[in-house]
Amino acid sequence: MLRSVLRVPVASLLCSLPLLACARGAEPKPAAAPTASPAPEAAGPKVAVVEGSVMLGECPAKLERKKAEQTMNDLVSACDNVPGGTAKFQATLRPGGRIEISAPDGSDQGTVPICVIKHKLQHKLFLTKPCTLAVQIEEKSVDRKPGSK
Repeated sequence: MLRSVLRVPVASLLCSLPLLACARGAEPKPAAAPTASPAPEAAGPKVAVVEGSVMLGECPAKLERKKAEQTMNDLVSACDNVPGGTAKFQATLRPGGRIEISAPDGSDQGTVPICVIKHKLQHKLFLTKPCTLAVQIEEKSVDRKPGSK
């Protein structure tokens, strides 16, 4: 209550000062331009980034590593998020073009993100024996720079 009482007289006093200056014939001094304080660079919104890593297990010596890497990139490329933040699984490239997905220990007990299962689970490598890969994908949250797409 006291605050509202004090605001009224101060506000009316401030409104009447310029009028009194004009009535006396004196020119009011121009107000100094406010100095702009540098605004802190605003951080952009958070975006999810999925990163993957692959470790070769038992694979043929003459494995086309670039094609194997591309196969794994294709396998996880549909993943734009990872439930729980991380997923670890084993991918076995079979002769004939099939990819089998299993738990890291090779069992059928585990969790694999649906984005991996949606892949056609086929590869184009020429293999004479299976190639086992340990795959880990992880979702991270990073700041997107303002103005970037």
